[in-house]
Amino acid sequence: MSLLSTLKRLLTRPERARDRPRVAYPSPRAAVLAFLHDPQWGARLVEQGEERIVFEYDGVIGEWLDDPTGDWLHLRFRDPFTEAQRSNELAMYEGWAAHCAQHTLFRWDIDEQTQEYYGDAFALFHEQYNQLECIWGAFNSAKLLREGSNRIAMGRSFDLFFGDRDAGNSVAGSLWRWFDSPAAPKGTRHLKGTYREEWFETGSAVCSVMQEQWAYYARVAYTNGDFQPYMSGSEEQQLRLYRLHLGLQRWFPRLRNFVIQTDNPENSGANETSVAILVSSGTDAGPIFDRVFREFYGQVIEITEWFNFDFNPKTAPWFDHSIKKPQRRDQRQSPVRGIPDAKENR
Repeated sequence: MSLLSTLKRLLTRPERARDRPRVAYPSPRAAVLAFLHDPQWGARLVEQGEERIVFEYDGVIGEWLDDPTGDWLHLRFRDPFTEAQRSNELAMYEGWAAHCAQHTLFRWDIDEQTQEYYGDAFALFHEQYNQLECIWGAFNSAKLLREGSNRIAMGRSFDLFFGDRDAGNSVAGSLWRWFDSPAAPKGTRHLKGTYREEWFETGSAVCSVMQEQWAYYARVAYTNGDFQPYMSGSEEQQLRLYRLHLGLQRWFPRLRNFVIQTDNPENSGANETSVAILVSSGTDAGPIFDRVFREFYGQVIEITEWFNFDFNPKTAPWFDHSIKKPQRRDQRQSPVRGIPDAKENR
């Protein structure tokens, strides 16, 4: 390659994340304060405490919440109920499911006291190349709660790494490569794929990895239709299932577990158990993928074991338990649990 060609390539290629210094702080709280005090962001402090900071960026109000372990950046965004959701419990849960399906970076829950949905975004903090970019990304996604479209992120370049090797230009694409590599949990096998979604066999279950609207996060999901026939039942039956799924979600701090509602009756009423993985550009993504997925998969196993053993004819006589395969109790790894109910565990 000639000197002129080399110079042209260097001058015209887009700047990559690792062309810039790493942006890292000793704690998530320190990163949030740096974001607030850096004039390039134009953020505004609303309220500050030791374990909670409320601030505004680009017209969006968000909260930083302290993670006791110090491992996770935890940001929360709130969306008030509509009048219909305030006055009707089923509409309230349907709104919760809609938030889960539409705003997929966040783990959505319900605050009946304040009459709001709240969505939590998480990023494994210390492994990020640019920790402030994770804050920016969460606010960027939350902007869709107020606006029909959001193109803030469309022009930004994005690149991830596995060590010093290029991993891809999106979290989803990098995850596809990770799942299809020796770094993935033993026994993982690629099954099929499309332009935006890839499926992998992981043990006895199949997960999908989905390309989301922006490059900085992806969603790993398991879906099943075990409860689907009951979602077409009475309002009382639907409410019982919504409370059940939200109750299951509340067992785990970062897991998403909700009812899928669509216009297609063939898949409406199924449930998704998933996790969103948020990563900043320039990051060595392998350690993040490994920790987040292994933690998530352990929780999926725990829910599966609960379904096979604790969710039984005695505790749930309304369910057809003949669909289950026989299980060996001596192989169970998780503790015995009861039947969760979001109404009793607000």
